[in-house]
Amino acid sequence: MANSYLRFEEPRSFLAAMSWGNCGYALPTVIGAKKAAPDRPAVAYAGDGAWAMSMVETMTAVRHDIPVTAVVFHNRQWGAEKKNQVDFYGQRFVAGELDGGEDWSEVARAMGADGVRVNHLEDVGPALEAAIDAQMNGGRTTVIEAMCTKELGDPFRKDALSRPVRYLDKYQDYT
Repeated sequence: MANSYLRFEEPRSFLAAMSWGNCGYALPTVIGAKKAAPDRPAVAYAGDGAWAMSMVETMTAVRHDIPVTAVVFHNRQWGAEKKNQVDFYGQRFVAGELDGGEDWSEVARAMGADGVRVNHLEDVGPALEAAIDAQMNGGRTTVIEAMCTKELGDPFRKDALSRPVRYLDKYQDYT
């Protein structure tokens, strides 16, 4: 969902799966991008659910000296999936909560990276600037854990739980 708000002035500056099934994509992709262009800052961002799918690659970045910055939006839920359930099933949802009490900044430090937990909006910019400085000038990988509210935004695929539309006759039986 955050993809809608980002703007880039330089070509080849934005990498996204841009389709269904992109959870876990951000960190491994940004590690590859950093390896390809070590002179450019590399920043990944993900929700806490998607982060849990590939966060172990933080160790890959640390072990192979590929410094990157990751921002984890920690809202303690599978936000897009929960929003789709709420919208399509009359305000009901199941298995959308991630209230395990994880501290992703501590996990990052355990993997050899720098870990920063941000609790206030005004601290996000300074934390990101410090992390990029540590990446570019100190060769350090940093995970910024941005604590968020549980407010649900619009799902990135408004048709995710709709019945598929079959335009070709040969597929009409596949609904």
